[in-house]
Amino acid sequence: MSSPQQWFFLGATGYIGSQFLESAKRDASLFSKLREFTLVALVRDPENAKAKKLQEVWPGVVLVKGTLDDVNVIEEQARKSALTFNSANCDHEPSIQGATPKFVFTLPVYRPSSSASLAIITGLQKRSEDHPNGPKPLYIHISGLAILSDNSRGEKDSVGHGVHYSDTTFRLEDFPPTNPHQPPDRIIHAAAAQEKNGIRAVSVYPATVYGVGDGITPDAPLLRIFGPLYVQTGLAGTWGPGENAISVVHIKDTGAALVKIFNIALEGKKEDVDYFISDDKAESWGLKGFAQVVGKILHAHDLLKDPEPKPFPEAVTSQFGDFGWSVFAGTWQGSSDRLRAEGWEPTETAKVSFWDALPVEVENFVTAYKASRS
Repeated sequence: MSSPQQWFFLGATGYIGSQFLESAKRDASLFSKLREFTLVALVRDPENAKAKKLQEVWPGVVLVKGTLDDVNVIEEQARKSALTFNSANCDHEPSIQGATPKFVFTLPVYRPSSSASLAIITGLQKRSEDHPNGPKPLYIHISGLAILSDNSRGEKDSVGHGVHYSDTTFRLEDFPPTNPHQPPDRIIHAAAAQEKNGIRAVSVYPATVYGVGDGITPDAPLLRIFGPLYVQTGLAGTWGPGENAISVVHIKDTGAALVKIFNIALEGKKEDVDYFISDDKAESWGLKGFAQVVGKILHAHDLLKDPEPKPFPEAVTSQFGDFGWSVFAGTWQGSSDRLRAEGWEPTETAKVSFWDALPVEVENFVTAYKASRS
């Protein structure tokens, strides 16, 4: 890659991003490669505790103040970078495409804020134009396996039940264009296919990532969404009957998978491909079973009067729009065949199942929730 080397990281203090840094430090080969770069991290506040912890975790990191809505900042840093890694909000569309989006994407009231890959793509394409004789800039993008959703609205006997899609045969066009992650992922795939001002792009599709991690943000996002939602609505709620099935993978296995993907991408051993991170041998989860476990524990802590799962009323589900129905009520399951072929195995998922980890995560939420109100 061209000199000077800059590595632009969005989401470095987040759940997946900070776990990746810890996993990368334990892999001598990847750690050596990454230390050849200057890490530039986008952070909301360079003075907050997480940003200061990042400076301890990765000495020499350069902190750039900004959010995923600061598309000009993101585009500028991507243009300077030989490598860009986005583990922040995968659906934040303006930041993916740039300050002047090429089309309008209608978003629900609640969404995983759709604004980082157009700006990244624009910046990387400009970098490629700036260095026509140099190697293509590399973009590694964390998407999500919910892109496979069958939109079954919580029904058990859906087309997706029992089906585990393989990343070796995955094609975006085989799934509804309105599914989660589709708009930014189509932008990324299209940019990677262009010859003029070309870029390299690797999209990564994790299943539901769970478990307590080693990173700056150790707690999974599932309870950060559903814990407050259950407490505030007074319901251990589901979208529809909640009989859907969703693949899982432990956060530490996710970190190990990303190490494998980065090593492959930086060595340039293969053409850019898509990777699923999922354990097809692990028991999937559905919202009804999840609500039963979480509701019982919240009830024991006097945070919920009725622990029995019930479908959320439309007044709640409407706040999440079609996104909520697709992600929380759809069935989406995948097999990590490409990673397994490279020697990756979800060993931590086999040790600590989603259902074993869930009570610990709920208790962690309860402790943090009560502390925030004391």
